[in-house]
Amino acid sequence: MWRNNIKISFRNLRKHKSLTVINVLGMAVGLAACLLIGLYIFDELAYDKNIKDGDLIYRVALETSDSKWAGSPGPLAEGLKNDFAEVESSTRIMKFPELDQMLLKSESNGEVTQFYETKGYYVDSTFFEVIGYEFVSGVKSSALKAPNSVILSASLAKKFFGEADPLNQPITIGLPFGDFDYTITGVFQDKNRQSHIDANFFLSMENNDIGNAVNRMTSWAANNIFYTYVKLKPNTESSAFEAKLQAFLDKHGAADLKAMGVEKSLFLQPIQDIYLHSNVEYELGTTGNITTLYVFGSVAGFILLIACINFMNLATARSEKRSKEVGIRKLLGANKGGLVRQFLGESMLISLLGLFIAFLLVSLLMPYFNQLTGKELDIYHSAFPLITIFLLAIAAGLLAGTYPAFFLSSFTPSSVLKGKFRGRLSGFSLRQVLVVFQFAISACLILMVFVIKNQLSFVQNQDLGFSKNQQLIIPLQSEEAAGKYEVLKAGLLQNSNLKSVSIATTYPGIESIESMMYYADGQAKDNLVTIINAYVGEDYLETLGFTLLEGRSFNQDYTSEYPMMILNESAVKALGYQVTDAVGKKAHFDWGGKLNSLEIVGVVKDFNFQSLHKEIQPYAFIKGNNGGYLIANFSGSNTNEVLASAKSIWEQADLSEPFVYSFLDQDFQRNYEKEERIANIIIAFAMLAIFIACLGLYGLTAFMTEQRTKEIGVRKTMGATDWSIVTLLSKDFGKTVLLAIIISIPLSIYLANTWLENFAFKIELQWWYFALTGLVALMIAMLTVSFQSIRTALMNPVESLKSE
Repeated sequence: MWRNNIKISFRNLRKHKSLTVINVLGMAVGLAACLLIGLYIFDELAYDKNIKDGDLIYRVALETSDSKWAGSPGPLAEGLKNDFAEVESSTRIMKFPELDQMLLKSESNGEVTQFYETKGYYVDSTFFEVIGYEFVSGVKSSALKAPNSVILSASLAKKFFGEADPLNQPITIGLPFGDFDYTITGVFQDKNRQSHIDANFFLSMENNDIGNAVNRMTSWAANNIFYTYVKLKPNTESSAFEAKLQAFLDKHGAADLKAMGVEKSLFLQPIQDIYLHSNVEYELGTTGNITTLYVFGSVAGFILLIACINFMNLATARSEKRSKEVGIRKLLGANKGGLVRQFLGESMLISLLGLFIAFLLVSLLMPYFNQLTGKELDIYHSAFPLITIFLLAIAAGLLAGTYPAFFLSSFTPSSVLKGKFRGRLSGFSLRQVLVVFQFAISACLILMVFVIKNQLSFVQNQDLGFSKNQQLIIPLQSEEAAGKYEVLKAGLLQNSNLKSVSIATTYPGIESIESMMYYADGQAKDNLVTIINAYVGEDYLETLGFTLLEGRSFNQDYTSEYPMMILNESAVKALGYQVTDAVGKKAHFDWGGKLNSLEIVGVVKDFNFQSLHKEIQPYAFIKGNNGGYLIANFSGSNTNEVLASAKSIWEQADLSEPFVYSFLDQDFQRNYEKEERIANIIIAFAMLAIFIACLGLYGLTAFMTEQRTKEIGVRKTMGATDWSIVTLLSKDFGKTVLLAIIISIPLSIYLANTWLENFAFKIELQWWYFALTGLVALMIAMLTVSFQSIRTALMNPVESLKSE
């Protein structure tokens, strides 16, 4: 029986080739979209899932009255280990404030190899006790025990040493305040490792460069630059442990917190949840977003559902033609169950053919999809996605075929053979509902494309309060380079294209976590305000084009018995001063039991030092002629000439480190890479959804016009114009699509506002977004329908009347 059903199914598919192509192609594209998005989702869900004892590891994060921080104070890790029997081990990671990259140098046989490397972290000697890593070389348990130890990733080790074993080899870390010798004590495997701790190398916290400074960071209220992790003992109830943290913090940190007027609490973050579920400031690295996965999963589901709806619509649309087949089969003894199996078999066959083509499409598109997502996905990396998509194809076949199967098998032989076909009205009503659903989804996706593109355009063109264009950034990540800043500056300014040059510890676009808690003149010492600090050269404001509202810049002749600072408006207001009278006043802080004061010499207009995801924060520029970055503002359009000149000056300065540069606008744009990738993915799959919907609409129009061929012939014989025929055939579909657009508006508003919540500065939803969305959706639908309608309207009426 099954063999006979399969033969009949193939015969029916061959008989209706255009219908088969539409259904198989729609299903193939839908399944391919699901597989691609599924691979992306599975990859995101895999982060931190393969860490040994991952269910026992937590990060201890910090909460204040107005924010949550991933960082925590220095003494926390040791205090937790000492006070709680539940803690098996604890450790810290420290990301060097504002140090985006470090210079690594290795010498072998008189040849020096050096690269600027990112993603380097200082860690405690207990790091690998808490967070498991697979070691390629070295002994994991002792790799960080000795001071000045460094552990490289396998890819970084290969970059420096090729296939040679780097164990026990010396390597120099170049920092703006000195070069420091380390010894390679291990190499960890980084291939296919997915973690929120995305590291290229780890440096021991016990060292000769920052070790002493770290040991002095004993305050429980300040220096929240450490990421604290604990591994709990088995069978420990994490919620019960978390409930004890406030009493623990009160016990150890009450004096520090009271002295600084700070209220803090601690909470746990399961390490396996950090990448997708963490919603805290100053995260260790780039994280994902579970909401994005929900959106992508929904888009994939909707695309496949649109393909299934196509099949259902087209199957019910040609039900009148198949009704006689059903009637004859029933007269010959076929029962309802057999007919249901027959029609479901056809649906399953289409789904499996679509799955085969989907695999071919995914294999062809995978390189482009990886480029789009910034990942290295592989369709054959794991069997789980393949099994999932196979089961999904089976489910799609059943979903698409169930209604048509039961609908067609319900016809009675006597009614059908007498021409009394009664399934038509209800079938048409359902088809309208399904078309409405298809185009409502398509309209939502079109609107999201408009919103995302307009928001990204908004953040790229927003006035940030400084000039990000034509700014050359040159890292000075060694003591030698930082020491020759004045030489470099003088040489650069000899080029007429260079307008201004300065130095700083940071620049816009880099996450800045170096802050101090200040209080104003006449305020109590516990009435503190957190202000982010940046140490900058005297020409910093002019170089970056900040707007000075009051006072003076650093480059003007002015002497003061106090260190000088320039605040933004937010910092002035936070201290309780007025912008117009803040100049000359002081900002005070206590450090090591000693009062320190700085004089406010200027006030600048508020600016977005970081991305527009975040609110404007209180900021202070403090005068200082050292830092890790040289910033040069240039004019003209000949960028290559500027770079050639800068490189020549660098070489004339006889610096041993390589000449490396970037441009501020490009660096700042990296803050929106994730959104741009998401936008491009949504655009791509929105186009697929619309394509599949149009395929179905085209097929449905073909059947509907075919059913009315004789009517059209009569109308044309009676004098109807081609335009009136096109209008007649198109208007019902137009009304259906208009209804879909109206229904899509509430969902579109919800989705758009949900996505825009990721930004502190965002566009307002305008009425014309919805109008344009509706117009685009309607035009796409009408073009699809009109193509078939015009074909039918142009037919010779004689041929139309002969067709039946």
